[in-house]
Amino acid sequence: MTNEENCRVSRCSINTITRDEPVYATEVDRGEPGLASTSKPPSTRPHLDEETIDIAMEWYLRLKDDSATQEDRLAFRQWLDRDERHAMAYADAGALWQDVEAPACLWVKRERHREHQRHTRAVRRRRPWVAVACALLLALFVSAGLWRDPGMPDRMMADVSTVPGQSHEMRLADGSWLFLDADSALDIDMARDMRELTLRRGRLWVDVLSEDARPFHVVAGDALVKVVGTRFAVERDGEQVKVTVEEGRVAVSGDRSPENAESIVLDAGQQIVVSDGMLGVPSDIDAWVQFAWRRGQVVFDQAGIAEVVAQLERMLPGRVLFDGDRLGSLRLSGSFPGDDPTALLDALDSALGVEVRRVPGGLVWLRLPGDA
Repeated sequence: MTNEENCRVSRCSINTITRDEPVYATEVDRGEPGLASTSKPPSTRPHLDEETIDIAMEWYLRLKDDSATQEDRLAFRQWLDRDERHAMAYADAGALWQDVEAPACLWVKRERHREHQRHTRAVRRRRPWVAVACALLLALFVSAGLWRDPGMPDRMMADVSTVPGQSHEMRLADGSWLFLDADSALDIDMARDMRELTLRRGRLWVDVLSEDARPFHVVAGDALVKVVGTRFAVERDGEQVKVTVEEGRVAVSGDRSPENAESIVLDAGQQIVVSDGMLGVPSDIDAWVQFAWRRGQVVFDQAGIAEVVAQLERMLPGRVLFDGDRLGSLRLSGSFPGDDPTALLDALDSALGVEVRRVPGGLVWLRLPGDA
């Protein structure tokens, strides 16, 4: 990696590759029956109703299958000849599949990896499962796209929540200050003898007002953070929890039962990661970088692509996918506005040569030029 590739960037201006307009295919020949030219100017393109689009996708998937028979192909031809819109719908179905198939399988690989991390003793699945999952995922792309917002269930159940791209600051009943980052969900319990926050997902920062009679706890997955009076942040991603102290001290344990848990005390400028209830080793951090999000900034210092994508998914609706094998060695440094994901996407292109492609279903796909 050259110095230029690792350059610090603040704001770049390029155009991302998008597919916001309908696709007009001049030829459809991907192993299925060929179609004559169906190109039409956008102004004269007939309207395609949802039923026609759904049927076209069913035909496309059926004819892609090796089990398709000659009778299937004849029936398809009859359906095709019935209405000129059918050819357009079929061409659009093919274009949609080409857009979605690769990133859909990347998403399946990512979720499969996370599941493997949570269940290390699980029986290893065979590769055909990935193909089946890709097909099922395509159905979600084409229909409701329920996969696009995995934080929705947590936000619906939480006392306080934020959607991607939104943050929220509030004063708690005890006088402590709370800042909830984007795409986060939090439960608040202010009892007579205990103050407890439960982070369902996302990231929070708290400036805790000390009360000797009421300890302050933050629960995130299996991690428990015990506080006296301090400023600190807790970030949760599935079963991994990161605790970072800005001022004061906190005690962190990997067990929710405070009376039994072994704990590690963190001082200001320290951070620890708790994975599946296992305490990591405390490390020193640059507080200015780590708490930049509190100032409305995103600061990266030689950040890997996974860290950049995690931040983008806080800023954008939908999902951001990438192939870790292809992009895993890239590093990005720079300071960006926390409310401007376009500036960050532009930097990936201009500084690292990453192509940014938007595909149907609210998906952003990061890839190297020429990747299929």
